[in-house]
Amino acid sequence: MKIALVLGGGGARGFAHIGVLKSLAERGIEPVAIAGCSMGGLVGALFAAGNDHRQILKIIHSIKPWKLLDVSRMGSLIGGKGMAHEMEKYLPKTFEELNLPLAVTAVDLQQGNLVVFNEGPLHPALRGTSSIPGIISPEKYGDRYLIDGGLLNNLPVDVIHSLSNSPVVAVDVAPPANRNIPLDESLLDRSKKIIRGKNRPMVFELFMKAFDIPQVMLTEARLALNPPSLLIRPKLSVDLKMEDMNRYDEAIDAGYEAAEKALENFHIN
Repeated sequence: MKIALVLGGGGARGFAHIGVLKSLAERGIEPVAIAGCSMGGLVGALFAAGNDHRQILKIIHSIKPWKLLDVSRMGSLIGGKGMAHEMEKYLPKTFEELNLPLAVTAVDLQQGNLVVFNEGPLHPALRGTSSIPGIISPEKYGDRYLIDGGLLNNLPVDVIHSLSNSPVVAVDVAPPANRNIPLDESLLDRSKKIIRGKNRPMVFELFMKAFDIPQVMLTEARLALNPPSLLIRPKLSVDLKMEDMNRYDEAIDAGYEAAEKALENFHIN
């Protein structure tokens, strides 16, 4: 069976896409086009470049997080040079050099509108789709400054139709909008958890929750207008945060289990 695959954004939660790819491969289901956002765009690009789920996992193992860090000059914590260097190792320079059609969403920071990339330079489009405002520096692409496409289209089911007429399988890994923030926790207890890496600073936590709420609402509205043939939502832990890159095994397992369950009775007449 041939499908068009849509991979949503979610930071480290997006490692679940690798588990979905594994399940698809075992069932002989072949993605022939991919649309993605943020981490979904990155995983989608690696797959479209000819890497299967095993090779993508090896690439992840080979990347050291500290290599992605560099100083930003545009009001963010992290620049884009480290990511650019890693992309050069594993991905071609243009969309046209990929083995499969790929589209990724980003947002034009200055104009405030959605931008879809499916041709031309690949690396800046991928950096742009994953540039979380305030965290990762905006990406300059021509006369645009790009930020994370998840602001306006985190699960681009509508976009995939321009690439393929095949049945659409979409994978949503975004955190739930009703995720609770421990606002009543004492400063001392919270500081201890931050030091142990179990909590975010409250300003960061509030920022991400404010990002998540409209993202979920927009995704539901877009899905109502463009429902996929199959929607997979892995059961990821609520406390699995976008920056928890060391928890990829957990996310991959959740993606695989969700895909296996969803695909068990998936048939297209």
